[in-house]
Amino acid sequence: MEKGINGFPLISVIVPVYNVNQYLERCLESIISQTYHNLEILLVDDGSIDGSGETCDKYALKDMRIKVIHKENGGLSSARNAAIDILTGTYITCVDSDDYVTEDYVEYLYNLLQHNHADISMCQLKKIYSDKDKLDAVPIMTEVLNGKDAIKYYLYQKKFTASAHCKMYKCELFHSLQYPVGKYHEDMAIICQLLDLSSRIVISNQQKYYYVQREDSIMGEKFNSKKMHRIEIAEEIRSFIKKNHPDLIKAANDRCFLAAIQTFRELPLERNYHSYLDIIWKEIVRYRKKVITDADAKVSHKVMALSTYGGKHFLNILGICYTHINQQ
Repeated sequence: MEKGINGFPLISVIVPVYNVNQYLERCLESIISQTYHNLEILLVDDGSIDGSGETCDKYALKDMRIKVIHKENGGLSSARNAAIDILTGTYITCVDSDDYVTEDYVEYLYNLLQHNHADISMCQLKKIYSDKDKLDAVPIMTEVLNGKDAIKYYLYQKKFTASAHCKMYKCELFHSLQYPVGKYHEDMAIICQLLDLSSRIVISNQQKYYYVQREDSIMGEKFNSKKMHRIEIAEEIRSFIKKNHPDLIKAANDRCFLAAIQTFRELPLERNYHSYLDIIWKEIVRYRKKVITDADAKVSHKVMALSTYGGKHFLNILGICYTHINQQ
C-alpha cells in the first residue's frame, strides 16, 4: 500500500456512478475539496447514459488524484468490486454519487481510526430533503466496540446501519470479501463479516455525510423481486450468527423480523403482489413473538411486532411507526 504526503497514508475514495449527472458535480466537488489531501478517488461509471461518464472524465483532467473506470452496467456491487480490485490505498471509504460530504469527512474518519487504533470508523449522516437542511450540532460522543459487540449493535439497529457510506475501513478487511453482484441491500450482505474481522470499531455521533433523498433512487423505485433480497440476506446473516456467535441469535431474530417488516412496508397491497405478501407474512409470524420477548429489542420493534397480531391491514395502517425504524 502506498504512503504519501508527509507520511500520511493513501486513502481510496470509491464513488460508484450511474445516471446521476445532475448530482455528480456537487458530490465530486465535496471530495476534491477534502482537508485530507492524499486521496485516490475512484469513479466507477457503471454504464451511464446521461453524461455522467463524461463528467467523470472532465474531473479526471481537473484533478490527478481521480481515476475513472468505465464499465458495462452491473449494479452497485459490481461497481464497488471493480474499484476494490484496483485500489492502492491503505484505507477505504465510500461516497454515493448523488450524495456529498463535509470538507473534513475523510480527515475525521481517519483521525478516529488512528486515535482509537481501530479497523473501522463510523460517523453519522444527515438526510437531505432540500438545500435548506443543515447538519445537527451535537456534543461530540464516541464509542469503541469489539467486533462481536458491534455485530450486536448492528443487528438491533443501534447507532449505525450496514450502509458502506459514513465508514472508513482498513483495506485488508476486503481481501477475502466482495459485495454480492446482482443483489439489493449489498451492504447488509457483508456487514457482519466486516465487523467480525475487526478487532476495534469506533463510532462517532457527528454528522459528516449529506444523504440526499430522491424518489428515483433504488430505495424509491417500484416493488420488484429484488426487494425480497433483504429477507434472504437477513436469513443468511442469521445462519452466519448461528454458526459463529450463537449467543447473538436473539439479535439475529430481531434483524430477520425487521427485514420482513421493512419489505412489507414497501409492498403494495394489491392482488398481483400476493405471492410476495405470503412469503413476507410467514417471516413476520415466525419472528414476532421472539422480538416481543427479547429484552434487548428496541421498543419500536416490539410495538410493531405486537401490532402484527391485528393482521396485515392493521399493520399497514400503523405504517407511521415504520418511519422510526432504520432503512438498512
